[in-house]
Amino acid sequence: MSRLFPASMSNGARTLIKALAAGAVCGVLGYFVGQLAYDYFPGIEPDLSAVRWADVVAVLLAAIMVVASLATAIRSLDRKGLGKTLNLEGPAGDGEVREVRLQSAILILSGLILPLPMILSSVGAPVGLSLAAVAALLVLHTVLNFHLYRTVDELFRRIVVEAGAVTFWLGQGLLFLWAAAERLSAVAPITAWDAYVVLMGVYLVVSMIVTMRRGLAA
Repeated sequence: MSRLFPASMSNGARTLIKALAAGAVCGVLGYFVGQLAYDYFPGIEPDLSAVRWADVVAVLLAAIMVVASLATAIRSLDRKGLGKTLNLEGPAGDGEVREVRLQSAILILSGLILPLPMILSSVGAPVGLSLAAVAALLVLHTVLNFHLYRTVDELFRRIVVEAGAVTFWLGQGLLFLWAAAERLSAVAPITAWDAYVVLMGVYLVVSMIVTMRRGLAA
């Protein structure tokens, strides 16, 4: 695989190319899976009339997180390679492997939760049951995140804190500018869903940049 990339290419560029390639593959596969589902289950026709730009972005972000989760899980199978990624002196131990696999589980859970509200809405699921399902998954997601934060080393904690801080300051700045423009009737109003999807997108980008700066992105 490394032969496809010049030796002089930075890790960030390689990571971006790999992510774009994975997104393209997932997009093609998603199209064919959707077509098969439509052919074999013609009676299932979700209401897509209310789909907005934030819904499309949410699906793309969810796909990125699912791909990242699978890549993380696969990386955990190679202890030697994982040790190099984590800047260890030797192969990754059982503790590091467990942490990475837990991170993979959190990523895929994030990818499932994000588009779930609009999926449940499009199929006409009961509102109360839908909220209960989303809340239950969110509680599980929070518990896993808290457990991971308590067990990882100081470097990962610094990455989490730094990414969260940058996301907060950048996100609140963007939100204030949009709110000001909205109050001045210069732009159209946005919903809480729109704001959250944008915030999640900012967090993913910031997390990737912070991780690469710390030397933990292969």
